Parts: sequence; C-alpha cells; structure tokens
Amino acid sequence: MTHEFEAPPPGPPVEYVFGPFRLDVASLQLWRGDEIVALTPKAFDTLVVLIRNRHRLVRKDELMTAVWANSFVSEDSLTQNITALRRALGDDHHQPGYITTIPRRGYRFIAPVTERPESGERAVAAAAAPAAPAAESPSPLGTGEAASPAPVAVRGTTRWRWTGVAAATVAAVLLLLFNVVDFPRAAPSVGSLRFTIGAPPGTRLASGGALSPDSRYLAFVAEDDPSGVTRLWVRDLKDGQSQPIDGSEGAVKPFWSPDSQFIGFFAKGSVKRVPLNGGPVQTLASTVGLTVAGGTWGSGDLILFSSYRSAVSAVPAAGGDATPVTELDASARETAHRWPHFLPDGRHFLFSIYAEDQERQGTYVGEIGRSERTRLIPDIGGVYAPPGYLLFVRDRVLIAQPFDASSMRVSGSPTPIAGDVFPPTATGGAMVSASAGDLLTFGGRDAETRLVWFDRAGKPLDTIRAPTTLHNPTLSPDGRYLLAGSGIDVWLVDLERDAHTRIVPGNTPLLSPNAEQIAFTSGRIDGVADIYIRSTFGRSDDQLLLRSKEHKIVNDWSRDGRYLVYASTSTRTKMDLWVVPTFGERAPMPLLATPFNEFQGQVSPDGRWIAYASDESGIWEVYVQSFPVPGAKRAVSSGGASEPQWRPDGRELFYLTADGMLMSVDVRPGEALQLTRPRPLFQTPVPTSGEMNTRRNHYAVSPDGQRLLIDAASDIDSSITVQVNWRAGIRP
Repeated sequence: MTHEFEAPPPGPPVEYVFGPFRLDVASLQLWRGDEIVALTPKAFDTLVVLIRNRHRLVRKDELMTAVWANSFVSEDSLTQNITALRRALGDDHHQPGYITTIPRRGYRFIAPVTERPESGERAVAAAAAPAAPAAESPSPLGTGEAASPAPVAVRGTTRWRWTGVAAATVAAVLLLLFNVVDFPRAAPSVGSLRFTIGAPPGTRLASGGALSPDSRYLAFVAEDDPSGVTRLWVRDLKDGQSQPIDGSEGAVKPFWSPDSQFIGFFAKGSVKRVPLNGGPVQTLASTVGLTVAGGTWGSGDLILFSSYRSAVSAVPAAGGDATPVTELDASARETAHRWPHFLPDGRHFLFSIYAEDQERQGTYVGEIGRSERTRLIPDIGGVYAPPGYLLFVRDRVLIAQPFDASSMRVSGSPTPIAGDVFPPTATGGAMVSASAGDLLTFGGRDAETRLVWFDRAGKPLDTIRAPTTLHNPTLSPDGRYLLAGSGIDVWLVDLERDAHTRIVPGNTPLLSPNAEQIAFTSGRIDGVADIYIRSTFGRSDDQLLLRSKEHKIVNDWSRDGRYLVYASTSTRTKMDLWVVPTFGERAPMPLLATPFNEFQGQVSPDGRWIAYASDESGIWEVYVQSFPVPGAKRAVSSGGASEPQWRPDGRELFYLTADGMLMSVDVRPGEALQLTRPRPLFQTPVPTSGEMNTRRNHYAVSPDGQRLLIDAASDIDSSITVQVNWRAGIRP
C-alpha cells in the first residue's frame, strides 16, 4: 500500500483547531486561548506535518525529509522537536493525547482536529503577500516515502544528518575547515555549520561534550543499556569514531588537560585522570559530597573542582591533598561555588556563585591565592571561548559576549548563538564547551521527569500534572496529599481535587505522620540549609527546628512524630545520618557518622529499624540497622542499590538497584527483623548516573503498597550539537 505524503500545499492558508489549541499556519503561531505558545520554527513545522498527515503514521525519515529539506540532521534532532512539542502541548508520552509514538517507526497525531480556511484581515494580508517559490510536487517513492521539497535556506546555518553517508561528508567539511594536523585553523569564508552527535550503539548519553583544547577530540559520558553503568567515551572528530575508556566506570563531568593528552573526570567519590592514548586511570583526590559540579585543568598543572554544596577546591594534576581556593560568604548567604573554568593564563578562573540573595548569583572571575572575586554576568555557568568570548545560557538561549581575558572585563553586546539550550545543573549533564578554531558544542542534558503512577507490574497508570517539575515526592497517610519540591519551592498537591499550592521557598520537604506539619530546609539565614517546620493547613509561621554550620537534607520522620532523621555533610566523615527530637531541648544526635557516606535514612513504621544507603563496601548498598539507638546491622542488597522505602504497614521494603530496577523484600517486623531474598518488580524509568544522586527519593509508595509514584524520565533528545565556525554569525 502506498501513502500519499502531504507536504504544505499552495493556496489559501488554514487554521487547525484541536483541544484548547489553534494552529495558525499563515502567522506561524500556535495559540492556546488568547496566549501564544512558544515554539521553535522546526518544532512548528513538525507539528504542521503531523497534523496534515494525521490520518496515518508518519515515518521518521518522512518527517526529517519534510522539516529539514535537503539538509543533514540526526534522528536526535527529530526526537528533540517531538519532545519540545509535547512539552508545549502538555502531552504525556506515557498517556499521549496529541502525539503518539510508534516504536522504531514514527509518530502520529491522534487528537480530533477541525480544519478551517482563514478569513478576514489575515487571509487578505496573506493573499497580498509575495508568493513563495513553489515546492516540488509530492510523489510516492515506495511505502510512505515522498520527494524532498525544494531546499530552504535557514539564515546561513546548515544542519547535518549524522548517517553513514553524511559522516563522511561532515568529515570532509571538517577537513576543509581545519588543518586537522595543526588543529585548528578556521576558514572564515565558510558559514557556520551545525551537526549533532548521538549516543554510541547500546548506550544513552549522560553528558554533553567536552572539546579538547586542540579541537581534535570530544569527550563525553554515556550510560550502558541496560546495565546503567556510565563510562567515559572519546570521539575523534577527524574520523568520526567513538571509543570507550577502560577503567572509567562511573564517570561523570569530563574535562581536558591543556595539552589535550589527558582527560580528567569524577567517579566513585574521587577526581581521576586518564591518558588519551591509553593507560591506567590515576586517582588524584577524594571529592567530599555526593555530587560534583564541574572540574577544570589549568596550564599550571592545577585542577579545580567543586561539589554540590561547597566552595572551589584545588588539587595538583599529579595528585595530592585538595585545598580550598574560594570561601563561601555566609553574610551574602552563598550556598555553593560551582563550574570552575580556567582562563588561558592558568591563574585566573571563572566560577559560578549560588546564593539565597539573587543579586549575588552569577559568573565571577577569581584568582589562585587571592580571595577577591569580580562578578561578570548575572548568569551561572559561564565558560571561556577563544579568542575572547564568554559563553553562557540565558532563558535557554546560548549567548556569546566579548570578554577580555587580560583586563577580566566583558564588553559589547550579547549575541544569541542557539536556542533551546539548557544551562548546567548539579545533577544534570548539560554542557557548553568551546575550543580554538571556532568549534563549539552544547547539549547533552539529562532527561526531564514527571511524577507518574505505576502498578507493581510496571504499568503506567496516571501522571501528576503540575505547573512545575516536582521531585522528592512524599504522600500523606491517606494518600490524598502529595508534598514535593521544585528545587526552589515546596508544593502541596491535593490529588483528589487536582489542586496545586506553592507553600514556601525551600527544599527536601516532608509531611509529618499525621500530615499536619511540613518539615523542609532553607538557607534563608546565612545560605546554609537549616531545618524548619510549619503547619500544613493552618498558620503559616515557620519554626526553626535546627540550625548548624553544615548543610542538611531532611530524610524521614518517625511514625510517632518524635524524631526527624536528616543527612548532614562533614569534611571529616562525609555524609552522615543524624536525628533531631521534636520534643524537649531538641538537641541533635549522630546516628551514623562513619568515614563513609550514609544517606536516605527511612524509619520503619514500627519505629524499631532504619533502612539507609551507604558506600562502606566501595559501592552504594542498602542496609538496615536498629533505631533510634544504633546497634545490629544487616545488609539488604548486593551489587549496588539505594533509596530504601518501607511499605506503610512495614511488611515490605523496596529499593532501587544501580540500573533502576525496583526490588522488593518481604519483612517480618519485630525485635528480630526477618528479611526474605530480594525479588525484582520492574525496571523503572528513573534516571540513573555513575554517582549517587542528591535526590532523597525518586519514588513514593501508596498507602496500600499497590502503586508507586515515580519521578519518571521522559524520552527526550540528549544529543550533543557541534557547531563549526560558530563566530560567523557574530557582527564585528
């Protein structure tokens, strides 16, 4: 059977109405009621093609031919457009209402559509406008195939499809643009070219790309499927071949040595280095904290790095003790210094300051051995691009601004380089990288997530629709209320009424056992995350429960309401578990303060035991120990696991393996705890990475134990975009 592919026809423009949306082809706008829905041009074109061919499946190659006429792009670009459309439409890929995916084949628009010719002033204006060049008539080239429409110029930027044929084409283009032996040498007469790189076969990208200073190689992290183990990979931009690096299991956030001969990265609680041409991995220093937020290697053979809740530290490139090079300013309520980036002189460096006071946040420049720092821009994550630019992301637009590395000043006007680009996050993989020769990469972000209900067999049941992305979900004992955090604010969701309320600025919120109080953390005093308690439904006065000099993460609340369990970071004993009583003098007591990390403490419903995750064996595993007085301890998991959760009746314990498998252990509670052999329930869509996540929990258990509310990853594009001769579009 042959399908007739419907390309945009000539003649009067039309409107398409579906649900609350109106697609206006003439004005190139998507409306929701009286508001315009922002879409990129390619996402808009993709939606038009899907709607005009809604009577059937549209194959991936058809969409790519129609939207990127006579250009080369990867399938990742199409996936990115579909994801952008779903986000704009509020669609859920698990339970689609507009666009459904036919696995390995293509997409189909499934919502009812009303089509109507335009009338009135817009139609008159459209008729009076100069006619565009006519595209070639569509003709079938086999099942569902169509002739390519006439090529369309897109502002001097060409996109490339990374296929077997195009790989050779792109390699040829790179050879023309650069002398790959003396890499790099730009060809200023050639326009800016852009192509995307996807994950190697059998893997999923877990980071953006880090360009080597000589512009020859691209380092990135990919996660093996289905093991979930991350590894460091290197792609040779000359021949297009990617190779994994032996011994780099668990790698995150790669960076290069100035001579392009070594790659630095983080894995298993350490900063490491490995030679590009092969050789053993060398451990340089321990990284305090659970999540590393960037590293950089300077010309003076010094490596800077930072973690989720710390200042910037330095370690010799040959290895040694880490020493601080910046200090958090408590008076300015600074919470972290992240994303260090050496400047060419090897002494000055860029870094980002996070603070409760928004006026203090931004990208700063500092100097080794000096405490002074200067704010350059209010945006975080700024990186240096030769020969003299500052690159940063503002409102998901990648921007370049002239920067003088000798005077340490920005000048001139910011110039947009690319849209739909994500800034770096402490737990994300997004990255912007630039090297000499006008080579630039961006992308590689982590999957977006939504809270989705699953049954015990892994079947998705329903999605929590919220005005923002929510994490660390907890449920009230009756299952009616959901409490979660956006990373900035605490939100309460009435699941029966589908009502969402922003409660208070804060993090890691937790409902009390009777759901009448909320515990959360906030750095409102001096930037250090302290623990507060407030009423859920009554008075809004916040009560400071615990203040100390260490950052804290609320973990659990004992069922009798007497104890709050929290995690606290120490430079000596790493992440520890503590208990603070909610009665009496409320003096905190250490529960587990060992040389190892302990996290995600969960008290059993009968109050006798606490389940938690620890890396004392060298990898994260789940353990159970007596509570509130530590004593007898038992290992629950083997092979890597975290995030224990008790069933509300205490007769079952769940946890996640390193690759995201949800496991179940039957429990006979009491003074002599009895546990059965763990059994797998289903593979969850929880994002996995090489290091422990700072999330307290990715899932919550319903009161009857028959459903799981999971922070599920969406099927978004995470490709790396490479742009050659990127300065061609910047006005002198």
